[in-house]
Amino acid sequence: MADASSVDDSLWWDSFTVLLTELENSSLSSDLPPNLAKKLKDNHAWFVDTLSRFKPPNQSSKEALNSKTLKIGSHQLTIQPQLKDKALQISSCLLLDEVQSYILVERSTKHNNAAADSMAPEFLHMMLIQYYKERQCLLKCIRWILMHAIHNCRVSEYNTMKEEARKLFHDGLESKLILFFDNLLSCSYPEQMDVDLFTMWAEETLIEDNLVLDILFLAYYDSFCTCSGEIWKKLGSLYKV
Repeated sequence: MADASSVDDSLWWDSFTVLLTELENSSLSSDLPPNLAKKLKDNHAWFVDTLSRFKPPNQSSKEALNSKTLKIGSHQLTIQPQLKDKALQISSCLLLDEVQSYILVERSTKHNNAAADSMAPEFLHMMLIQYYKERQCLLKCIRWILMHAIHNCRVSEYNTMKEEARKLFHDGLESKLILFFDNLLSCSYPEQMDVDLFTMWAEETLIEDNLVLDILFLAYYDSFCTCSGEIWKKLGSLYKV
């Protein structure tokens, strides 16, 4: 077992559940405090790439978990064997990168001591909830940015959120959302996932579908991007039976 290894820092993410709570607790009628505005800028790449930043299983990530310590950019994790085993199980079930699965498991067990000793079905159920909660909070953070930008532009033409929203779509968020939406509607139930989790998976997938539509509607409503004829046809074709 190697003492230390490192992986791409793009695998790391700060909890979007926590970030969304901070955003929702801030005032819509004023600009964001500097520390919160900085967090949004730090997460810009995640907002643009959205859910595609959650990567599929990867052999390099799997091998990296064999080390005692793991460096992910400026972050460092001490690999615990019992959590590693659970992370590999989660990775296979959710089709999620092994390192990202470990991050998810470590955070969940840190806030819920009983989780580390949970039986397999209970643990998988909890991890599925936590994973989709992170994914949905990421989308909700983007939606919040647009809502704040639209609300606050009535008070001032320039505000932090307006600029951030414009930059998101300038950097390609619309095309990423359309592609994700297309993939989401055509996705099938993961074969590695227990059939007992099917209903939950379907419900969480539908929530993501609606969140993506919310973001696109807000973007077109306030002209952060233009819904071209080609995009309009594309969106319509996605619902053809």
